[in-house]
Amino acid sequence: MHADELSNWMLDEHERIHELAAGLRSRVAAPPRGDRAAWIAELRAHFDEFADLARRHLEKEEEAGYLAQVVEARPALAEAIEVIRREHDELTQIFAEVRAAVHELAPTDVLLLRDGCKRIEDLLTWIERHEEHENHIVMYTFTQDIGTGD
Repeated sequence: MHADELSNWMLDEHERIHELAAGLRSRVAAPPRGDRAAWIAELRAHFDEFADLARRHLEKEEEAGYLAQVVEARPALAEAIEVIRREHDELTQIFAEVRAAVHELAPTDVLLLRDGCKRIEDLLTWIERHEEHENHIVMYTFTQDIGTGD
């Protein structure tokens, strides 16, 4: 994938992920006190949509080969890229664990529901941090040094 295509694809994907994350974050910020059955069903649907998009995004990043392009362009970033790859695996595992927890929630659960909401909030924070790290690496790699004109 060419640098411009990669940049546009990442921007589009990250925008959609941000939209879904914002909706999910607002949903877990205020679980209902009363009847939770419908809310849990909606939470499952929203989490599944977000998780599926994020998982496909991680897979496509690996398939697109931009990580290899980064190492090729800036060999000194090989260790940072290895951290990104490991985080992809870890995030995929966390998504599966949180999905299982969300799908096991019952309307009568109080602490498990709060735990699930907290786990989703944590996951969203880790994804944001991961994305920021990735963006910095990509910008550093594919931006030309234009100098200061000294």
